[in-house]
Amino acid sequence: MLLSLLWHALFFTALLSAGLIAFALITWLERVEGVNDRPQRLRLQGPLLTALGLALATLPLSLAAAPRWGLVPAAALLIALAWLDWRHRWLPDRLTQPLLWGGLLCNLDARWAPLEDAVLGAVAGYGALWLLNALYRLTQRRDGIGQGDFKLLAALGAWLGWTMLPLLVFLAAAFGLGVALARGLHNRRAWRTPQPFGIGLAAAGWLCLLTGLGSPGPQWNFIYFTASTPHEIEAERGSAHFAPFLPSLADGHFSAAGKG
Repeated sequence: MLLSLLWHALFFTALLSAGLIAFALITWLERVEGVNDRPQRLRLQGPLLTALGLALATLPLSLAAAPRWGLVPAAALLIALAWLDWRHRWLPDRLTQPLLWGGLLCNLDARWAPLEDAVLGAVAGYGALWLLNALYRLTQRRDGIGQGDFKLLAALGAWLGWTMLPLLVFLAAAFGLGVALARGLHNRRAWRTPQPFGIGLAAAGWLCLLTGLGSPGPQWNFIYFTASTPHEIEAERGSAHFAPFLPSLADGHFSAAGKG
């Protein structure tokens, strides 16, 4: 029990350190890239409070020991991306690319999704927003979605797999709408200002990463649902139609069919 508490405390501290890493990444990129029209100097409290919120979100969950550490670099990158999108409407390749490759590496042993689903998630995430923007551009003669958003959704698809993309985009849109409403009520001019979508993607991605690892609660898969007993799960493992990481109802609670 004591050892478990120590591990939880260490993990919580590591997530808080993601705020420091994010702050360092933000200030470094702003300096190296020479971002124009820089707003007021970013204070350390912002990324740290964001990291605290991400860390607190993990407390109700019992996360698997090995995959949980993949959340620390993911948290640092997501915090940095969200703040850069908020401040500059900018999602740099120097952050989205490591996030994408990190997701693929973490899924070599299917921590969040089978590797083939992760690859398809990266392709589908980029392609879906690219196609949506292409259609918008045909009608409006201008871009409606930035290319950084394509790459961020591709990176999150590499972590979560293609089946989670509809839920991820829905949550990101809901979060973005909430932020837009709050800003619009505070300042009417904000209604006419394009809203950064990367912040919603980062928040929704973190939520999906947690629900993909934690318990209690279902291991959500937006496309498929199945209810099986433990014996049926074992029988399904040898089937060609077996799909891991589907939520299964066993003994009155949810468990992951593909996690053994």
